[in-house]
Amino acid sequence: MRSLRPGSVFDDFMSRIGDLAMLNVAWAVCCLPFVTIGASTGAMYEVIRSLHEGDDAHVLRQFFRAFKRRFGTSLALTLIMLAVVALAAFDLWYTTKLMPGADMASLSWGVIVTLSLMLSAGAGFIFPVMSRSKLTIWAQIRQSFAVALHHPFTAVSILALDILPFAIATFAPGGLPFVVFFWGLLFTAASAYLVIGMMLRNGIIQPKPLPRFNR
Repeated sequence: MRSLRPGSVFDDFMSRIGDLAMLNVAWAVCCLPFVTIGASTGAMYEVIRSLHEGDDAHVLRQFFRAFKRRFGTSLALTLIMLAVVALAAFDLWYTTKLMPGADMASLSWGVIVTLSLMLSAGAGFIFPVMSRSKLTIWAQIRQSFAVALHHPFTAVSILALDILPFAIATFAPGGLPFVVFFWGLLFTAASAYLVIGMMLRNGIIQPKPLPRFNR
């Protein structure tokens, strides 16, 4: 069949799926210590940016090189985000279990969830640019929120992609094993591929210029 010939659209598509699957598995393995989630996520986005730029050679080598780059910064960002998540989770637990008055508890719960979503949307641009950034931690955070304010539709779209697996795992029958399998195998990298595509299309990030060759 013509579609199965090397260089065909189908062949390119399956090659890209294979790259994303390898990258996704490497991301999942490197997230296992938990505090390395940031470094692993930043490395995944770095390699996906390279894929968008046409560099699909040595995907795993690129990933582990990016994983080590700015590891300290990514670790600090991860700890900050985990602290924010822990604080939000405690507030929700306190509001649900200990706050007197159902009306006040519902209002507080809604405020906490809304603020958490706003913070998540604002922070959604940190990891996609972290590996290539030379900014300090707080400068990266400020930059991410500034970009979110200038590109609210993209920020909300990224937030929706981030929330999707948690929503499926929580509300869909049999959703948890589905999410663990597919997001652990392919869908995390596929979502990141869509995120980088949106950022490139909206001019939030720029592709690496092609090297010039002297004739």
